[in-house]
Amino acid sequence: MIESGTFHGYVLCASPNDESVWLQPISTANPYCMWMELGASSQFTLLNLAKGQVMAYTGGNQGAVVMEVPGASSLGANAQLWSWGGGEDWGASALQSFWDSGQNVDAMSPAGDYPRTDPVHTRGWRHGYQRELTWNAITPA
Repeated sequence: MIESGTFHGYVLCASPNDESVWLQPISTANPYCMWMELGASSQFTLLNLAKGQVMAYTGGNQGAVVMEVPGASSLGANAQLWSWGGGEDWGASALQSFWDSGQNVDAMSPAGDYPRTDPVHTRGWRHGYQRELTWNAITPA
């Protein structure tokens, strides 16, 4: 699972209904919230076995984070790759698009400083608060 570095108890989940990615409260019974990190921390794929797809970046600041068939990104293979940024003093790391390392997976709602309830997007590190851009890979209890 990939837990928000700010909103503890919230994890990234693939939607079973469409190609979006959502932030949801931890549920160890939800297979759409389980990810396999394939590769080194500097360049990896996030595979969701329940969905049978990988997480991908769609481009631009605040671009959507979506689920895609491996190798089928319109932006090329690097759009389906991610990397972990350096560890921050609050104990989490940025989850960065490998295609554009300035774009990080954003857990914050566009309407305020609470967990987002819309599909997940990216945001640049220098655009607002940084804590909401950080994550931790965790093993469900």
